[in-house]
Amino acid sequence: MNIVTIKINGNEYNLKGNEKEEYLHMVASYVDKKIKNIIENNEKLSTSSAAILTALNLGDDMFKSHSLCKELSDKSELLEKHDKESIKQLEDYKKQLNNMEAYNQELLTKCKNVENGEYVKTLEQENIKMRQELETMQSSPKIYIEENRKVKVENKEMRFKLQSYKYKIIDLQNKLIEYQISLAKQKKISNPLLTRDKK
Repeated sequence: MNIVTIKINGNEYNLKGNEKEEYLHMVASYVDKKIKNIIENNEKLSTSSAAILTALNLGDDMFKSHSLCKELSDKSELLEKHDKESIKQLEDYKKQLNNMEAYNQELLTKCKNVENGEYVKTLEQENIKMRQELETMQSSPKIYIEENRKVKVENKEMRFKLQSYKYKIIDLQNKLIEYQISLAKQKKISNPLLTRDKK
């Protein structure tokens, strides 16, 4: 514990404190200036009245300091929150930058491949493959169309044959009827019993 002799308004006082001597002298000097200020403004004040007014002023300073400290503390919290958000945003930007750098590297590789002709060769091979697939797709309908045409021709021929067979069947049916009539006439002529009944 430090013991310090200080002067306030011309009077000496012994201060005891755990703080450093420099700090105790600084506090004493601050109080001395405040009390001298009050006495200079009103010389009729007694020492005790001046001390009370100084204590009020110091209390006012203290409350204002606390209020300012609270305000600064709140601002500090807001700034810390903003700092955290900024850090998070910065990390997001770093990730985006890394992704863009990777994409840029990929494009550079493709550009080098284009310069070397490898990318062009790959595109040409893909183009040839797609043309072959297209030709296959185009030839398939032609085959189906040709097969369909043949089936239609065969179907037409079959219809014609069917119609022809129908006419032949009708003709044969007519001939059969004629033969049956002719047969009936022959039976009538050759059978004397049938002819006698009529007489």
